[in-house]
Amino acid sequence: MTLPARVPLSVVIITLNAERTLAKSLASVADWADEIILVDSGSTDATLSIARKFECRVYHREFDGFGTQKQYAVEQATHDWVLVLDADEIVSKPLALEIRELFTKGTPIMDGYALPRNLVFLGRVLRYSGQHRQPILRLFDRRQGCISPTRVHESVQVAGPVGRFSAPLIHDSYGSLHEYVVKMNQYTTLSAGEMAARQKKANLPLQGLRFLFTFLKIYIFRRGVLDGYPGFVWALLSAVYPVIKYTKLHEIQDAKAHDRVEPALAFSR
Repeated sequence: MTLPARVPLSVVIITLNAERTLAKSLASVADWADEIILVDSGSTDATLSIARKFECRVYHREFDGFGTQKQYAVEQATHDWVLVLDADEIVSKPLALEIRELFTKGTPIMDGYALPRNLVFLGRVLRYSGQHRQPILRLFDRRQGCISPTRVHESVQVAGPVGRFSAPLIHDSYGSLHEYVVKMNQYTTLSAGEMAARQKKANLPLQGLRFLFTFLKIYIFRRGVLDGYPGFVWALLSAVYPVIKYTKLHEIQDAKAHDRVEPALAFSR
């Protein structure tokens, strides 16, 4: 089978200070993807110079949430078929081959395709812990779908059938424990704000049970124990994540409650 030199699809990526992984991510698609769209929200590191090296089409947009930022990137694409990548995701060579072979057969018959994603954590690919070959919809026909508008934990949504690839997408998300904590702080803040907008209750007394259940689910039932020390740390931090998220939600709701009470107290004096 003769593979096309360039696949008629657009790769879209959003960035903010992504120099640690961006070059590897772009290199994994630059040789075969017809175009790369990069939407940056104010990088101050080498992100933009890396993007220029790989001849990306660069746009600048203030960040207002992951979903809307990625959808904006999708809308700048030239092609209808779009591959959505994070700046810390790398298309493995076998996966690149699968994608290229798909387009040699003409127009793909599905509305989208899920990629099995493997997480790299503390320098190790997790083989268990619920993070091995997790299917994530990233390649899709934008005429048949879009990115959900949520501020965090956004997803590609399509109207019709979804196929699957077998080779992995590599998710090199955390260069260090510090980077994990920084991202956790960002994501929990966005999640808490989104939950507050939906008027979701914090229910703090339940968080101890939530912590225990999440840890046991990942470390025991999803066999994170077999991932060694990285598996233990992943289970622990994953269990802490919702506790922090709901505590931040409580802070937001408590602040709003005080905003409502204070004027009445001032008037009563």
